[in-house]
Amino acid sequence: MNEFQQQILQKIEQIASKLQNYKINNQELKAKIEYLERRESKLVTELENNKLELSEKSQLIDQATNKIEELLGSIDIDG
Repeated sequence: MNEFQQQILQKIEQIASKLQNYKINNQELKAKIEYLERRESKLVTELENNKLELSEKSQLIDQATNKIEELLGSIDIDG
């Protein structure tokens, strides 16, 4: 094999190595994206659950406030 052929072979090996690195990096990036998408989905679900819980607690506070106002009103009338 002459020197020119050797240089071409080295360049091909360099390109193959770069392509392999690109493939590995691409797979790692895909895995990271999939993880982040799953994490986002879990966080969205958690946020929705927290909103629902907050709404329920807010309704309970409103009911308790109304009941207290009723009781205070009846005390003023009786007083």
